[in-house]
Amino acid sequence: MKPFEEQNYYEVLEVSPNALPLEIRRAYKKSFALYQDDSIASYSFFSGEERQEILSRIEQAYLTLINPEARTVYDRGLISSGLLEEEQTFRDTTKEPISIYDFQKTRMESAATARRFDRLKSRAEQSTVIRDLLAQDTLAGSDLQKLRMTLEVPLEVIAEQTNIRIDILRAIEAENLELFPPLVYLKGFLKSYIRCLELDERVIMDAYLKKIGLH
Repeated sequence: MKPFEEQNYYEVLEVSPNALPLEIRRAYKKSFALYQDDSIASYSFFSGEERQEILSRIEQAYLTLINPEARTVYDRGLISSGLLEEEQTFRDTTKEPISIYDFQKTRMESAATARRFDRLKSRAEQSTVIRDLLAQDTLAGSDLQKLRMTLEVPLEVIAEQTNIRIDILRAIEAENLELFPPLVYLKGFLKSYIRCLELDERVIMDAYLKKIGLH
């Protein structure tokens, strides 16, 4: 598990390097609320001093990433250190002209995504295996894998769509606690994983965290 103080700003806020400013604002508010003194979620895990240090780093991460110039400078530092690829960085395209080809391509991709989601929902509704698993009080990592394989969703597809490292996804399915990120990140990763399967994220996440003793 990577210590909080060693995480880069994107990891601190649990956003991808190409996250939109709106996503950064939302992540900041969520993270800041989690570590405040009155937060039940983190109260028993950190001392007041540790919480203040975390909040300070969250604030620093937000102020850097929300400022376009500061973010560009920060990204260059990560790139020069080999921690980030140029193509992974955010590029503001709101003012760039959109060609007819790109517009049509986007519409086609959106339609394909909608069809994929419909297929997953239909497959989930018709599968007795999935219904039986979702009826369980707890779900193991192997159960998550069974859900995913029943829906025929490769782990590589989830990694690509969520920007979550595939070794983390494998650790979640293997219940390898030694490779788990901090709980706040783990919950975010689980939500993204489950959303790719078009299943009930609250039910599955609660059942999984209960099984591994983190609920």
